[in-house]
Amino acid sequence: MLSGMFTALPLAAGPAQVWSDLYGAVHARYLLRPGAHAWLVASAPAQGQASAEALGRWLAGEGQRLKGQLELLIHDGLLPLDSALRSARFSGVLVVGPALSAGHAVQVPERTVVAPGGLRYRDGGALPAWQAEFALPGAAPTGEQPAASLCAAVGVPVTVCPPERLGEALLGWADRLPHGLAAAR
Repeated sequence: MLSGMFTALPLAAGPAQVWSDLYGAVHARYLLRPGAHAWLVASAPAQGQASAEALGRWLAGEGQRLKGQLELLIHDGLLPLDSALRSARFSGVLVVGPALSAGHAVQVPERTVVAPGGLRYRDGGALPAWQAEFALPGAAPTGEQPAASLCAAVGVPVTVCPPERLGEALLGWADRLPHGLAAAR
């Protein structure tokens, strides 16, 4: 299903691993230059294809400077993202959506979700306000973004940007961190 979107990417920019978790979310892990940073790009299914394509193009070019590893998570609901955030230590999370600088607290309606394998789980609840770790130029000052609020609740730095600005956000953010990028050629 969703994992087929990765077959069209150039080999150098394609993920090293693609799998789905018990919630039915798709994960794609890209191995970058040696480094200690781990990045997560979290996308809803509606933007998953655009996110994978944008990352593939960027990683085939300027993105080759990024160090560490990058994981793309295409998820429906918040529990798959919560599970990913709690299972690894990420330097930062880029949530795919309209570029925002901050967001207010949100109440996500609770719902029961049935994953493709038949697993049923509850999703939703109260989430805190958040502030972008790296706000893109031109980002709206504030807006609602439950996935970013979840990142704040877990204590992981977050930025929200559209698929076409993922590379810009990763490059700008990693450039501010020690050993985030390899030297430009």
